[in-house]
Amino acid sequence: MKLFKYTVIAVSLSLASCGKSFLEVEPIGQLGKEQLFSDLNGMRDALVGSYNLTSRFFQSQYGIYGDLRGDDVQRIANGTQNYMLTDYNYTFDEEDGTGGTLAIWSTGYEAINNINNIINSAETVRQSLNGRSDDFNSYMGQSHVLRGLLFFALANVYAQHYTYTADGSHPGIPIPTVTPLPSERVPRASMKDTYVQIIADLEEGITFLENSTGKTKIYASANAARALLSRIYLYMGRYEDVIKYSSSILNDGKYTLVSAEDYTNMFISDSQLSDFNSIQSEVIWQLNLNIRSSNFMSSFYSDRVAFLAYPSDRFLNLFTTDDIRKSMYELQSSSNRYMSLKNSKYSTTADLNWPINFKVIRSAELYLNRAEAYFHTQQYNLAVEDLKTIKARALGKSTADIVVEYTTPNELLELIKLERRKELAFEGQRIYDIMRYKESLDRGTGCNSANCQINYPNDLFILPIPKSELDANKSITPNPTVNK
Repeated sequence: MKLFKYTVIAVSLSLASCGKSFLEVEPIGQLGKEQLFSDLNGMRDALVGSYNLTSRFFQSQYGIYGDLRGDDVQRIANGTQNYMLTDYNYTFDEEDGTGGTLAIWSTGYEAINNINNIINSAETVRQSLNGRSDDFNSYMGQSHVLRGLLFFALANVYAQHYTYTADGSHPGIPIPTVTPLPSERVPRASMKDTYVQIIADLEEGITFLENSTGKTKIYASANAARALLSRIYLYMGRYEDVIKYSSSILNDGKYTLVSAEDYTNMFISDSQLSDFNSIQSEVIWQLNLNIRSSNFMSSFYSDRVAFLAYPSDRFLNLFTTDDIRKSMYELQSSSNRYMSLKNSKYSTTADLNWPINFKVIRSAELYLNRAEAYFHTQQYNLAVEDLKTIKARALGKSTADIVVEYTTPNELLELIKLERRKELAFEGQRIYDIMRYKESLDRGTGCNSANCQINYPNDLFILPIPKSELDANKSITPNPTVNK
């Protein structure tokens, strides 16, 4: 998508050197935001820019981070590239420009500030709709879903998971819903209040988008918001709500799982970059970009010549030989290492046609969310049925042919967790699952990181607040241990 020249963005990296907070924003170009958002066209153009910023956020450091910090990925450590090496090693630098610390914070709030300007233009724009209320509702709804998604992502990285404390009272992140003035200093909300805002944004998005004209799957939708609520309530341990939101999508039958034969195409088909109607049925929402960058997770994980991280042998051994998901990891003769195909391309595809997309959420995850929620509500038979659905697709069988064997409830939970680990690998979620399970990180034998085991609970599970933010915003509290 094209970044329109009138989009108001936060020039985060340049502001840092001027002693300003990343949470502040200044307009660029000749038009101020009052002029820019005087009508729907300005709102639309700013939304296009917001999608561009959000897509880059999810397909760069943040998208890489979730798996790189986990136990299934190994980082090539003997090369000259140090990109995100500190994140892999759990070594911390508040001014780290090669890893996630600075980039995730600055690019995330850059996108949020842009979206805030859209949402806060509502009353002005509403006065000149000229019969285009459907467009207005669509733009507002998408903006709320994008903001909720970004707040959720930032909370994953800079704050301990929701159930770290019993009442969510531990520090979350700043949640500015109005672009702060230069003099303002925005403190961190509690994790409880952070999630209150995330949920409010997604619910507001559903309200605006419920009767909106359907868009393709590269745009936020009411169903995308419901699907994300399924994940968010899982993180919170609100299992009845997980079942409610997962079922609202799965029972509709609109997002059916693709067949085993189409599994690879779901991720790397060339057509989905330009023909959005060709995006597979299972995908509820994905973010597309049409400009390739060496910093994107597609290059980091899936460039056949220069990939920097790869699945560990221990992870690959989790799969049986007939599991279609194992074929998503391809042996490269040049390095004798396996490479993830989830962000790759067909070998015959030119770089310019490489489909760069980030799967925000798929219906496969909803089956796994619901299975876990069924388990925690002692509905074990229903949990097994959802587990069988995922396993059957992976093995190219019918659910009637799948047998799930367990002797204790805890064994069933471990089977659900294992299936989630295999299904969602290299989609940016693994470390957040480890944290919410309250498990220690164990990378096993063959680990080449500076930190192969980290016991739970631990300050090291989250990144430091960037030094530039701490210096400029005295209301921001640092993270213990990782902030020096």
